[in-house]
Amino acid sequence: MRRLRIIVMLLCALVLVTSCHRRTLVEPDHRAVLNIKINYNDIPNVTSGIYNDKIAVPKFHTDVLRVLFYNESGSRILSEGFLTEKSVDEEGNDVMMGNVMLAPGHYRVLAYNFDTPSTFIRGEQKWDNITAYTEEIPESKYRSLRGRAIENEHIYYEPDHLFVARDADLYVEAHSDVKTLELDANTIIDTYYVQIRVKNLQYASSATAVLTGLSATNAIGANTRHEEESSALYIEMQKSTDERIEDENKDVLCGVFNTFGRIDDVPSELHITFQAMTREGEYAEKTIDMTKAFLTEDARERRWLIIEDVWELPVPITPPGGDGGGGFNPEVDDWVDENVTIPIS
Repeated sequence: MRRLRIIVMLLCALVLVTSCHRRTLVEPDHRAVLNIKINYNDIPNVTSGIYNDKIAVPKFHTDVLRVLFYNESGSRILSEGFLTEKSVDEEGNDVMMGNVMLAPGHYRVLAYNFDTPSTFIRGEQKWDNITAYTEEIPESKYRSLRGRAIENEHIYYEPDHLFVARDADLYVEAHSDVKTLELDANTIIDTYYVQIRVKNLQYASSATAVLTGLSATNAIGANTRHEEESSALYIEMQKSTDERIEDENKDVLCGVFNTFGRIDDVPSELHITFQAMTREGEYAEKTIDMTKAFLTEDARERRWLIIEDVWELPVPITPPGGDGGGGFNPEVDDWVDENVTIPIS
């Protein structure tokens, strides 16, 4: 009887052994691939909606994206790196890619193009503090400005286009293979075209403009513009013509400029001061209230600031007599060849 019991127990153990299969333990994989598409299409006055094709538009090109991973609250940086591997999608947009290591958890991720000559970044240690800004124009530029333009306390250079990708609630679940993360980077910069009609434009040697009522910075984590105080922007103007003008004189001063943007619904003085220097060194200025200009359909829909006022530049003073006579009028006689011997001692 005891022998029978032992045989039955051995048979049961054999059944249990044959019904089990060896299973491989699966460990989480922290590897991930980050793909960021930089959207170049439909940027007003840059890649779409060009008002004046005679004027060069702002250029942008990037070979490096800086990537920051924050903790869930955004209070500190967990890791950072750079994406340099690039491809081009079917729409002509750059796609930057690279490998990252991410354990399961909640993150905030922020990326921006790193190679911008005029746009700088500060406060990157915290999500809420990271800010894009430009530098104030130097004293030499201030000295070249006069009149209404220098009433502004701070005048800044225009920013380069900054393409930012962000995700304030990135959740990475446990995964056993390589995870792919995809983000889109869009510009935080507004590009405007500004134009004013000019009479006697041929007498101008150079022209600039200072536009007030603009944001000085952008907090790129939350994508919010600085609203505490108005800033001014320094703009280089160019000579051109506008064939849309139904008048014999189609001459204009115009420019395409970048800005962190006008602050909506914030009361501030908004004007533009044009300054020109004639070939004779005479200074001319015209200041225009831009409040209504920014409310037009052209400004809201296309970011065109078309000023209908005509600015008449001073005509050079003709010397007395009308033929150049009188006053200091140096003349040079024809060359006369002389052959002389120069002694050398």
